[in-house]
Amino acid sequence: MSHGRPPRRVRYAPTAHTMSLVVRKVTRLTAHELGQVLGPIESSLTALREGVASELQWSILASSVEIAIAIEDKGVVRGMRGHLEAAERALQGIKLRAMATGEWFPTALYYQELDDVKAAVELHRFQLEQLSSAEAVKAIDLAKGRVRAAGGRVIEARS
Repeated sequence: MSHGRPPRRVRYAPTAHTMSLVVRKVTRLTAHELGQVLGPIESSLTALREGVASELQWSILASSVEIAIAIEDKGVVRGMRGHLEAAERALQGIKLRAMATGEWFPTALYYQELDDVKAAVELHRFQLEQLSSAEAVKAIDLAKGRVRAAGGRVIEARS
């Protein structure tokens, strides 16, 4: 019962922990974090270029393109959709050839496929350099949701 008085407001003083969480979410990814994300992507691109990529390496590249498209859709970094969709088509073509026998066999790339995928990796690097940690997490969650909605499987990589 309030007895005609407005409810008492409880104020919480921000703690150092709360402030560090806020700062962490609004700051850009560090060079170390970028290296952790981009390292597997770049090594997968190298393997794909050399014609020895595994299905997992192909999947890493396809995932990075999906995340890049999600970043584009979030509106944080825009104007790259055409390049990203070209890379997505190139990766689908590569997968079709690699899985022609029903089992993954590495395949050589056409020059345009390599160019499209390489451009997408470079654009994704640029995107990640512009994002805050919170924006990156939101984009990844959006990409995961899209993959699941399309009937795909999301594999959580742990380091």
